[in-house]
Amino acid sequence: MVAERQVKKDAKLSFKHLLYEIYGSGLNMKNIIARQTRHTANGFTLVELMISLSIGLVLFAGVMSVFVGMRTTTSDTSSFGELQENGRFAVSVLTDDLLRQNFWGDLSETFSLSSLSGNPVAPAAPGNDCVGAGVNNATFPQAVGPFRTLWGQTIVAGSLNPLNCFTTPANTQMMVNSDVIQLKRVISNPVGVASAGNYYLVANLSTGGVFTGDAANSAYVYGASVDAVANAAEASDASDAADAAAAAAPDDDDAAAAAAHAAAAETTAANAVVTANAAIGVAVAAGVPVIVNPRMWEYQHHVYYVRQELVGSNSVPVLMQGRLANFNMNFSPIIDGIERIRFMYGIDTDTDGIVNAFVSATNMTSDLWNDTGGTRILAVKMFVLARGINPDSKYTNTNSYQLGDDLPFIPNDNYRRLLFSSTVTLYNTSVEAWE
Repeated sequence: MVAERQVKKDAKLSFKHLLYEIYGSGLNMKNIIARQTRHTANGFTLVELMISLSIGLVLFAGVMSVFVGMRTTTSDTSSFGELQENGRFAVSVLTDDLLRQNFWGDLSETFSLSSLSGNPVAPAAPGNDCVGAGVNNATFPQAVGPFRTLWGQTIVAGSLNPLNCFTTPANTQMMVNSDVIQLKRVISNPVGVASAGNYYLVANLSTGGVFTGDAANSAYVYGASVDAVANAAEASDASDAADAAAAAAPDDDDAAAAAAHAAAAETTAANAVVTANAAIGVAVAAGVPVIVNPRMWEYQHHVYYVRQELVGSNSVPVLMQGRLANFNMNFSPIIDGIERIRFMYGIDTDTDGIVNAFVSATNMTSDLWNDTGGTRILAVKMFVLARGINPDSKYTNTNSYQLGDDLPFIPNDNYRRLLFSSTVTLYNTSVEAWE
């Protein structure tokens, strides 16, 4: 028990000695508490807090500046990307059509009513036919004057419907100081069966005719008949050869089997001739003329112009396309954001096959459109102005856009724009006849 008390006494003395070493001569409970409070209550002063807040605000402002800049850059990039996409698509569509303008399949002569023996009179005009300037500028060729397969005009305030086939529904209006262009041709790839509601050119190298779907199928059967007769003759020759071989080797089972197979093929070919001739009888009864060994292409008449459409409080320019469908000229929007299209026509004035001058639609004359005096339209230079769909209130467009020989266009508004231009060679226009 005494030993235990001595141990506790020694421990207490040791603790006091330790506290003395730490706190010195001012050893008392008040000093101990004060020193411990100073030791554990350390923090930031007001000056340090203000400096920290200032640095934080600077860093936050920098981050926000980068974010806003990136957002603006992304918006601008998206806007220009949309302009690039719309403009290039419009140029591509117009280029593809111009490259094939005046293409008439196998027909080697200049396309006119006189070259279409299948049509002693002009085919009936489609509904809502688009008729441009000149005496022979409808969908199908007439019996007077040269047939215009290419024509254009600048739309101005006093002439908003130069082809008399445009419609302007509510909240739409024509875009003035933009061109309209019309092209006529057949679709590049020949077809084997005509579809109802469409027009078709059925032609060989020397003549042809324009028919509606059912009549085109009837006209096309003459070619099927020629093919059937040729196939039947070939099958007959093959059967005769097989019969001769079988007769020369009466004991040869393979030769006998080949002769039987050839005879069956000859019968099938002969039946095809009968079927084709019956179809010809139907065609003749319907008054469809004979066109020997023809091919068939879908006939097309395309018209392009720009229209404005009101969407909410915003006016959106749209590239319109008119085309033949269901025996009617139908129009539909194909590309948003195309504000203006202008064309200049490359004229060869001295028959050397080289463009001597590019002439705007406004300055084109009737003689130039009709290739009078040996002149020819060998190329078309197009200008396509793409405009943003929505305005940007932080941007003012004071740029100058030169579309051909027209006066510069300075919009002075809040829409971004890009101008595209391209020159297309009209290969079919420079050909009078295919050798």
